[in-house]
Amino acid sequence: MNPKPEKTFRAISRAWGAAPSVLRVLGVCLVAAAAAAAEVGQWEAFETSFQTARRYANPFTDVEVNVTFTHGGRQWVVPAFWAGGGKWTVRFAPPAQGEYQYRVQCTDPSNRDLNGAGQSLSVTAYPGDNPLLKHGFLRVSADRRHFEHADGTAFFWLGDTWWKGLCKRMTWQGFRELTADRKAKGFSVVQIVAGPYPDQPPFDPRWENEAGLPYDQDYAQVRPAYFDLADHRIRHLVEAGIVPAIVGGWGWHMPSAGVEKMKRHWRYLIARYGAYPVVWIIGGEAGGPQWTEVAKYVRQADPGPHLVTLHPIDSARKSVTDETVIDFDMLQTGHGDWSAALGAVPKIRAAFARTPAMPVLVGEACYEQHMQTAFQDVQRYVFWGCLLSGEAGHTYGAAGVWHAGVEGDPGTSPVYDFTTWREGMNFPGSTQLGLGKKLLEQYSWWRFQPHPEWAEPDCFAAGMPGEVRFIYQPRRGVYDWNGSLVKHLDRNVPYRAFYFNPANAKRYDLGAFVCAGPPAKPFEGHTLPLLFSDRFDGAEASAWKDHGTPSHCESGRMVGAKGMLTIVEPISETNLMASVEANSDAEAGIVLRFHAPDHYLVALYTPSLKAIYIHDRQSGNWGEALGQVAVPEIGPKIQLTAAAFGPSAALVLTDGQRTYYTPPVKVANVSSGKTGLWHYQIGESQEYANFQLSRTQPGAVQRETNGQACPVFWSDDYKAPRLPSPQDWVLVLERAKP
Repeated sequence: MNPKPEKTFRAISRAWGAAPSVLRVLGVCLVAAAAAAAEVGQWEAFETSFQTARRYANPFTDVEVNVTFTHGGRQWVVPAFWAGGGKWTVRFAPPAQGEYQYRVQCTDPSNRDLNGAGQSLSVTAYPGDNPLLKHGFLRVSADRRHFEHADGTAFFWLGDTWWKGLCKRMTWQGFRELTADRKAKGFSVVQIVAGPYPDQPPFDPRWENEAGLPYDQDYAQVRPAYFDLADHRIRHLVEAGIVPAIVGGWGWHMPSAGVEKMKRHWRYLIARYGAYPVVWIIGGEAGGPQWTEVAKYVRQADPGPHLVTLHPIDSARKSVTDETVIDFDMLQTGHGDWSAALGAVPKIRAAFARTPAMPVLVGEACYEQHMQTAFQDVQRYVFWGCLLSGEAGHTYGAAGVWHAGVEGDPGTSPVYDFTTWREGMNFPGSTQLGLGKKLLEQYSWWRFQPHPEWAEPDCFAAGMPGEVRFIYQPRRGVYDWNGSLVKHLDRNVPYRAFYFNPANAKRYDLGAFVCAGPPAKPFEGHTLPLLFSDRFDGAEASAWKDHGTPSHCESGRMVGAKGMLTIVEPISETNLMASVEANSDAEAGIVLRFHAPDHYLVALYTPSLKAIYIHDRQSGNWGEALGQVAVPEIGPKIQLTAAAFGPSAALVLTDGQRTYYTPPVKVANVSSGKTGLWHYQIGESQEYANFQLSRTQPGAVQRETNGQACPVFWSDDYKAPRLPSPQDWVLVLERAKP
């Protein structure tokens, strides 16, 4: 007797929209099979069922049914699942277009209903716009560092943690509400347990959905009605464009279940959900030889294939006895507020450095407001710090959501807190991580590499040299407005910079600049022709004129007391760069565009404020301190280099070991003027040495699209301007468009 396919399922995007329940979905999507080949779109879930009159004492354990699909010389052996009564159902997602043949077989050779002749399936182009079906199932990229779809489209893993999202505390209406919220915020993955739950003993009533428990008391008999309702939710996630990362069960249930029963459970999950774009997480907080054996079984039984990993106590890669059974390393970095957050990045860096290369991500970080800790600033730190340190994606979690807490039943033992899932859904961290993902997706984020050498020790950096740099600067102090230093900038690449507020996505434009010229150290060794230089040995004494208190030269030094304003008279230019050596125990300044004693620019260092900045002195008015940057530590001998270029000016201070930069500041004094040295009032006197003056390099001032000139730095580094407020910030440097 030939098998009779009962139905064909054209899944997900074509039929889901109007269906209010699982029963109606099946009623809409299942059509009677005719002699002609069934038809389905590439990557859609084709479903067909086979009926048998033969009854088995325990269909779950007494017989196994497989359906073999063939196409173009390839074949896929797909497990079917017992759907109740005498029905076995198979689901298959064809990975290519064309004509397929399929045949059902079972381990009971005498059952003619479940051993039959071949039938046809026609696979056409997927007509919808769901990215999970349009681009295909997930895989590891060729560089072994991130995830992508089957067609090579990059996939940004931003996961959320719904461990207990299949239980009845999370109603169907609530599940849809939570899905819509996470989709709107940009989440692309949901980690969800389809089996034994964490924090609860075996067969605890809190496992139940509206149809009861998934298994009887010894895992020997499955309850299909439980999984029928679970199907409803898994399909809904996929329809929303969210990948279900299905966890087979929690690690500490292995002693009561055993390896063989866990394998049978996984066969059922593969049969139910292997036709969907899912990720397999073999076990939660699992590891060791038994779980490794289960992972090997999943590899063999899954016709997908799908990405496979383990949710560990520490690292998936360290938790298995054979690394080849997993595709990527998932970490648990621990709970404990800031102590756990600060430890997350070192763990990511260590995992990223392991060989051979494997994508790595945090699968469980400190949940937001878990036990009233780990608020949104902690979430931002872990997200940005890990992603810019090589993480392939990131999974978030929120109190209330992960355990599907409701009023009167938090769903955990012990009770960590009484947060409900709806309260947890609205925690701000989930929104803020989604904003970060949205920003990164505006760039080729999958090409980013971690570059810790670009950033100061307390910051995190990644990007693509010559194209874009992301620097995450955590909050340094309640009253610390200092921007970070970006090191080893690309030469002669015009950049535009902005601050991104990771809490609300507001941007603060910082203008454009270019790191020009050949020197390896700030303002050192450039080959521009000098307009003027003086070692203060008397040879150029006639070129200087005092416009303040008298200065004099002695032993290779120009010495000036308070009120010094001494100018090089022969040269007047608009775009000039000057450098000089000085002592750090007194005020020191370089004058640019001097017109009169009350009208000039001065770029100065002051030991009283321990800062550098620029004054645009007009009509005797000093104005504000432009581009002020703190100088917390400096040696006794310093070098100042100041430049004016168009409407901008900047200053660099170095002692040979430490270097500080002002940002480029806008000035009103833009006309040609003279250059000189300055000492106003801090310190009894200042001694200057080795003065040099040159023009800024012709053509080095890049033109923006609005016609404004952007600053030029003779430096490998960029000192970011003062922060808009003393919190954490993302500094973005992107190549300026011509």
